[in-house]
Amino acid sequence: MIIYEPEEDSDVNEFPWTVTFEPSGGDDWDSFICGPYERDHAVALAEAVALDDEEGGVLAIVKPMLPALSAQDVSATIEELREAAAEEEDEEETVNGTPVDFDDDDLEEEEAEFDEPPSPEEIREGMARQYRRLLDLDADSE
Repeated sequence: MIIYEPEEDSDVNEFPWTVTFEPSGGDDWDSFICGPYERDHAVALAEAVALDDEEGGVLAIVKPMLPALSAQDVSATIEELREAAAEEEDEEETVNGTPVDFDDDDLEEEEAEFDEPPSPEEIREGMARQYRRLLDLDADSE
């Protein structure tokens, strides 16, 4: 499971969230995206599917949906991400001056954040809140 973890007070937490389910390991099937959800619902749903998959062939990726309203907004976001990635690459971890490569074996298993996935009713209510937020954003831009 891959979960984007913004700062606790970040505005990103209020954005709609998606979960992309894709094959992992030897599986071969088409990935798909579900959402929009509230963050907690997205994480709980991802955990329920990926951590309970007996075959271990499901990767769940939880990410926010950014409210880009124009191609310029998207291009600006891409440029910011490129700059951040370049800075990270420059700050690559080293041991005695030698770059250290990390692989999946270095990742730690995490405990599930939620005991149960949200009910369909809770998900519908969360989706309705997300759609209302999105519609309110559109009203503000006019």
